[in-house]
Amino acid sequence: MMATEPVVDLVTACKALAARGCDTGIGGHVSLRDPERNEFWINCFDRTLGEMTVSDVVKLDYLGNNVLNDRVVSPGWEFHAGIYAQRPDVNAIVHTHGFWVTALASLNRPLRMRHNLCTLFYEDQVMSPDDSFDSIGAALGQASTIIIPWHGAITVGRSIGRAAALHATLEDMAKLDVTLDQSEAPELPEEARLPLRKLIDEVACYLEQTWTLMIRQADRYNP
Repeated sequence: MMATEPVVDLVTACKALAARGCDTGIGGHVSLRDPERNEFWINCFDRTLGEMTVSDVVKLDYLGNNVLNDRVVSPGWEFHAGIYAQRPDVNAIVHTHGFWVTALASLNRPLRMRHNLCTLFYEDQVMSPDDSFDSIGAALGQASTIIIPWHGAITVGRSIGRAAALHATLEDMAKLDVTLDQSEAPELPEEARLPLRKLIDEVACYLEQTWTLMIRQADRYNP
């Protein structure tokens, strides 16, 4: 398969997520919208994120038809198609079962505000009742992050870099949160959260900087 820019970006995101600890086996998937038609690129099902190469990328239409090759994809393709159909602002989707993301999901609660980077998810994370698209689609609304109880999490973004960097940050913050779960560690004061989110995201451009770091980490990653 020809290594087009979207395919290369998708493989880079898969490897970068693996380098950041979000790769725990078969099942994670990353997708990128085709801006010209109702189709999207997504990784195949029989490789871990860290193993992905350009030949492991599939292209589906919104009905799940593989328009590129005959590789098998995760049944989770449905929520990618559904999210793209209902959210024209979303161009990339990341779903993993990273250890700490999954630990948080198993607590069946949102991420708590225990670090300044957690504010990236303040008023922008929701819980899905279950892992069906009917539940995920209805619950997601305009949020960028949805936690699926006893399963994992999904992050979405206007670019693959933003969706991947948000997911890697969620994994890091979930580790902190779950580690502190039985402690009396306080959360950030309510009045500090939105100003911190604005500073981190809009002023410091943390997610863009993190994506640049993740590209370097993907270059060095060996599964």
